[in-house]
Amino acid sequence: MDSSFVTCKLCAKNFTSPCHLDCLHDFCRDCIQKELTQSFSSKLSAYSCPVCKQLTATKNKSSEKWAEQLPPSDFVGALAEVHRLKNEDVLCKPCKRKRKSTTGSKWCRSCHEALCKSCVEVHDSLKTTMKHEMMDLNEAKTSETKSLVYGPNCTIHDHQGLTLFCEDHDELICPLCAGAKHKECKQIRTVNEEVKAKSYEFQEASSKSSSQLQIAKKALISTRSSLSEVDSTFPNLRDKIRSVRNRVDEILSKCEKKSTEELGKLENEHRGKLEQDIQKLESLNAESSHTNQLLDHVKRFGTDAHILQCMQQIQERSKSNSEAFEEFKEVKKLPKVSFAINRQLDEVLRSLSTLGDIVIDGEGLESKKSSPTKNGLDDNNRKSPERSYPKEHREFSVRTRSDENACVITGILSLPTLDWVFCDKGNSKLKLFDRQFQMKSEHIMQQSPFDVTLMEDQIIAVTIPENMKILIYKIMAGINLQEEIKTKDRCFGISYTSSENKFVVTCPYGSPASLRLLSRNGEELMNLIPEENHGSLFLRPMYVRFDASGNSLLVSDSQRNRVTAITRSVYRRFHYTHSNMKGPRGLALAANGDLFVVGWGSDSVHRVDDAGRFREEVLCRHDGICSPQAVCVSFDQSQFALSLDDVSCRSDFILIFSV
Repeated sequence: MDSSFVTCKLCAKNFTSPCHLDCLHDFCRDCIQKELTQSFSSKLSAYSCPVCKQLTATKNKSSEKWAEQLPPSDFVGALAEVHRLKNEDVLCKPCKRKRKSTTGSKWCRSCHEALCKSCVEVHDSLKTTMKHEMMDLNEAKTSETKSLVYGPNCTIHDHQGLTLFCEDHDELICPLCAGAKHKECKQIRTVNEEVKAKSYEFQEASSKSSSQLQIAKKALISTRSSLSEVDSTFPNLRDKIRSVRNRVDEILSKCEKKSTEELGKLENEHRGKLEQDIQKLESLNAESSHTNQLLDHVKRFGTDAHILQCMQQIQERSKSNSEAFEEFKEVKKLPKVSFAINRQLDEVLRSLSTLGDIVIDGEGLESKKSSPTKNGLDDNNRKSPERSYPKEHREFSVRTRSDENACVITGILSLPTLDWVFCDKGNSKLKLFDRQFQMKSEHIMQQSPFDVTLMEDQIIAVTIPENMKILIYKIMAGINLQEEIKTKDRCFGISYTSSENKFVVTCPYGSPASLRLLSRNGEELMNLIPEENHGSLFLRPMYVRFDASGNSLLVSDSQRNRVTAITRSVYRRFHYTHSNMKGPRGLALAANGDLFVVGWGSDSVHRVDDAGRFREEVLCRHDGICSPQAVCVSFDQSQFALSLDDVSCRSDFILIFSV
């Protein structure tokens, strides 16, 4: 157990009667009340958390009343009590209430209190407590934490545990509540049953919280780095401006002033925006980190009631924070700022109004650029800046009414009719959309599909890794199963050559990873396990495509960070690697032989010629893509579709770009 998790950030001691703010940070109730008394005023409408600076509305109540109404942190309080039991000399609770200091010898698992020998005798003699389970304190100190953590009690009926959950009112209740206030309710389950029923929701909350933490950490590191770059870049630019100014002495003093003032204004804009972003990100990072810690501890040590209780709190908080995380999901890098010296400066000293142009190269903070002067550097001689604007695109949702989970599109196919087929791994479905991106049909599968390939005009093949099958479908008004092909291993990526009626599939989790060449009926013709430098050529081959001739295979290897082209005789034609291509996944061929490569780890899409040479970076983070997964060029070659992995939190959407 992490001791910092049960330590109050205000008093730096083990929690006593902990409560929490809206951001879910916990504090001793007395500590937060003292803190409130010092900072509270009649005009204060919200209180800033001492840890993450997130605001909790005070509703203009007095500090005492407001602190009393803060919700208790039942799980954290129970965990703190167990931590105290395991790490400190525990005093007898009944004696302590009598203001006596007597060391406890036993632990009552029902009362959750330490008792001395005298109090144990009294405890065992009372009718209401004589059947309580007692254990030696030394034994308790060595017991598992989870076995000692006690569940929350009902606020209405003392000493009654919240062991039931009312679906009708969406709240935890005790058995006495079930027989009174909730006696008319029809859907009451035990907390154990409710936790099992909502296990996916808990996993989803954990996954989303983890994703949000990564977003906050990544953005915070990048923004801090940008602030450091401001500290180093702007002084250097000032020196450069001054060196130019020295050449023209007093004549250009006014120009120097104008340029430095402009630079100072831009610096302040950069610094102010970055510091503001850092403050927000530190707040989100602190909150996300605590939420992840809370989820981990409640999963490891909490009761089922704690899990439900914390899950409700976290889901509610996650909704309120979703906009804040969306803002930083795509981290904007600091634009490159440089100073372009006027080359004709010596000839036109008296006609200049500025020393040069402050150039902002890249996307980032909004600011005005200084207008180039008529005597400025010629555009043809200036280095072309990186693209700082997003490519125009449209997007649409592939989520349907019957979807229970987030969509995860791992395979995309464009048909000759210009309809689209999508493999939805998240919901175990094949989905058919028309050329206007309106849903026509969907097919529910027993196991999740991964990739899809075209065999004939309306015939497609789909890999089902978990069942070790390839399913053949005919696309008409709907999606109709025609045939099943059993494979010897789990197959993920798939491609088909109609000239030879053969499949090629990837087996990334085989021993070793390999490609399999299969006949039309599924007979294994060749197991391709090429070697390079006495080692396997592939580590994790995910997607594969036949080239236009059908003679070469193009394979994306997400572990080796490269795309490899080989012939069926295992002769390697080329490796494609690039400094801005990490974790390659989806592949798509254009009619001219160019290859589109998806960089999952670099948030990019590259276009590569048929010899493996880089042609262009088609898409990057500027275009709003995060963790791209699969790509497909439309049958008429006019556009291409791109799906995003579920870690992007936007995997329900398909992005459409012009070719």
